[in-house]
Amino acid sequence: MIRLLASVTGPEEAEIVIAGGADLVDLKDPRRGALGAATPAVLAATLQAVAGRRPVSAVAGDLPMEPAVVVREVTARLAADYVKIGLFPASREARLSVIEALRPLASKTRLIAVFFADGDPDFDLLPALAEAGFAGAMIDTLGKTSGRLTASLSPARLWDFVRRSRGLGLMSGLAGSLEPPDVARLVVLQPDYLGFRGALTDGPRDGPVTLEAVRAIRALIPRDGQAAAATPASGAGDRIFVRDFDLPLEIGAYGHERGRKQQVRFSVEAEIDAIAPDARSIGAVYSYDVIIDAIRALAESGHTDLVETLALDLARTILADARVREVTVRVEKLELGPRAVGVEITRRREDTAPA
Repeated sequence: MIRLLASVTGPEEAEIVIAGGADLVDLKDPRRGALGAATPAVLAATLQAVAGRRPVSAVAGDLPMEPAVVVREVTARLAADYVKIGLFPASREARLSVIEALRPLASKTRLIAVFFADGDPDFDLLPALAEAGFAGAMIDTLGKTSGRLTASLSPARLWDFVRRSRGLGLMSGLAGSLEPPDVARLVVLQPDYLGFRGALTDGPRDGPVTLEAVRAIRALIPRDGQAAAATPASGAGDRIFVRDFDLPLEIGAYGHERGRKQQVRFSVEAEIDAIAPDARSIGAVYSYDVIIDAIRALAESGHTDLVETLALDLARTILADARVREVTVRVEKLELGPRAVGVEITRRREDTAPA
């Protein structure tokens, strides 16, 4: 199940996000930076108010990568169910020294390392986190006004982070100035939780959260975490499309096609469940951004010999959402002399069912 992490400033906001359906209460002071820390006294008051109804996480603060400083601030917040520690821009050695210094505290509370999408994230540190006893890792952003998570890291890199974390037994979380349209794009990656602050307020990030905003975000996150588990609707459907999306890819079975990129054109048309007459929010529709993200992820996946492989992989990915009944995928290579050469396939949901 994908859980909703809601960042709050204290007991009052904790009550609001719990009422709105948040699964994890995340305490911070947004006026003090990306991981601005609330005081231990505010943490104590928040824990008392929550009274075990939800897990509570506390951020350690925007700290230099100095082991003694980080250990001191984490130690002051061990009462929380989780403590989040930012891996801020620094040398690899400095980050590793912080991770190692926190090893003894991993048995006292669950530690979550925070990578920053716009702050030189080094996902090769994930094995070190697992070995040191960390409970999980997440990605956030440093610059809350400079762009969302999805603008800083590609779908392929986000998926790689989630996949590697899961393989190491680490929980994974995605956050960073997320907006409602980002939810559909990120739930397909199946992180353990999605984190929000700004989208839960009625104004700036450091403004108060509102019950309506929390409920709106909660409604976008599937309760079972997997849209593919839904029962497809019957009756006439609608169509969604992405046409003539050109990207440079490493593609081709010949030797001269290896080690270089060629322009490849993707066109996708999918039959989806009929759009409800009262659809007014992004959560009520199947987003074409999901198709675009799937294409971009393929483009970053390394060399592929056959356009047929790309078409089949893309069709399977799109049909993983139960709202999609049928998909037609066209993949064209644009640099072989003719205007285009390639393949077009059509697959229906029953074509992908296990034997």
